[in-house]
Amino acid sequence: MIASHRSKGGSIASELFASASEGDVDDAASTVAVRAADLDDSLGLTPDERTVVNVHRVCKDSVVYVTSVRKINSNRSVDGGRRRRRRRLRSDRWQQREKEESEEEPEEQRRALPKGIALGSGSGFVVDSEGYIITNYHVIQRAYESNQDVIRYDKFWDGIATNTTKRMKKSMLPLGGDTEITKSLENFINGTVTSISGRDSKEVDGGRSELPAQVFVRFGTNGDGDATSQSSSSASYHLCEIIDVVKELDVAVLRISKAPPSLKALRYGTSSDLLVGQSLLAIGNPFGLDRTLSSGLVSALGRSITGVAGNDIKNCIQTDAAINPGNSGGPLLNLSGEVVGVNTMIISTSGSNAGIGFAVPGDSVKESTDIIIDLDKERRSRNTNRKGRGWLGADVATGALEASFRQRLAVSSTMTYDEDGVGAFLTALSDGSPLLEKPDGHEKSIETTSIANGNIRLGDRVVNVGGNQIANGNEFVSEMKRRVEGEQLSLTVQNTDGEKRVEYVTLGRIPL
Repeated sequence: MIASHRSKGGSIASELFASASEGDVDDAASTVAVRAADLDDSLGLTPDERTVVNVHRVCKDSVVYVTSVRKINSNRSVDGGRRRRRRRLRSDRWQQREKEESEEEPEEQRRALPKGIALGSGSGFVVDSEGYIITNYHVIQRAYESNQDVIRYDKFWDGIATNTTKRMKKSMLPLGGDTEITKSLENFINGTVTSISGRDSKEVDGGRSELPAQVFVRFGTNGDGDATSQSSSSASYHLCEIIDVVKELDVAVLRISKAPPSLKALRYGTSSDLLVGQSLLAIGNPFGLDRTLSSGLVSALGRSITGVAGNDIKNCIQTDAAINPGNSGGPLLNLSGEVVGVNTMIISTSGSNAGIGFAVPGDSVKESTDIIIDLDKERRSRNTNRKGRGWLGADVATGALEASFRQRLAVSSTMTYDEDGVGAFLTALSDGSPLLEKPDGHEKSIETTSIANGNIRLGDRVVNVGGNQIANGNEFVSEMKRRVEGEQLSLTVQNTDGEKRVEYVTLGRIPL
């Protein structure tokens, strides 16, 4: 329904408002579908305003509110069987509730957060339609550390049980190693260790005790409700798994357990191309207010800030876009709607925005988290007995490094190259790479490009993969992501003299 804002007479907005206000027309009949661009025209937006509005319109659905909860009564105890039985009963009920959420009434059951102790909240954004989300590590730090404590506790007692069982089996060998007696003693040892440790004898998630802390994300409502209004109660919370963290960049990768089919991923831009004075946009959930947009400029580049791991995070982006508590983990966008940074901290005497905010550079975040996401996808594909993504075992130059290689190629070669179409520079080959397997006795198929003592030594470039032209490193990476394990592939490579040859490889299995 159109809001009460009226534009100049005769505009689309005023006509729709008038038609919807007629008394003899019911609400269903007054609902009119209008292109957003038509409304923008009717409001007389400037080109700059239109750009900002469109970026928010397209990107806001991919920004989430992140929160974590430690479940009540999740602490371990050694105070007797009665309390452990009660805990097991609650654990059974919780598992049954999760099963109902995923199978019976998913839309209704996943709305509310479980009761418990709040461990922190912030923002995040979708980077993969399969449910992967990026946020700050410090947003979920307490939940992560709480779960890691339990995992380490489990490993300690599991180690004791395993080592004791091994020694027992070894001592039984001179007696013939009776299978029934050995099995009984093994069960006795495991039961004793479980009793001493205070762990539930019922195991969850493949032999691991249930973790005490859980992370949830919430997408904004259709009306852009916030956490302080009743409208936000209609927004569903989705349970997430913490896939991995990169403490050195204050970044964490989450994955929604059951990703909505309409999930849209944000695209990354290139943070190394930013200039001081360039316009930026931040979308997040400051103070729990969903999908809040703020705008500003690149105030400075190359800043170093101290992250939660105590190390310096280099090349951070300083911006005057409003960043407040709750914005942490949200995307910093250019005017093309591309992620160029992850908002992480502010400098302020009051704790609120003072015009000095910092974001971790998008290039660093993408490089680190892409590896985490790819490995997690590979693990999941193996669990379902599906072929995973093919592995070439090669590092590829992108961004500023690739630009320097291109400049050197243009200077050192007598050939004329299209600036945007020189192919992909491979900088290293991993042990076991299919490119190292040469039946003709050669050491490797491709000469890599390297830097030693500040000097660039150019090698071969991949200019075609399976019949598809490759212009740069990013195209090569995208092309390889579509290939599967065991696939036979032809690579056209070109040396610095312009000579081309075709190499045939069989893609391997990604090492985990």
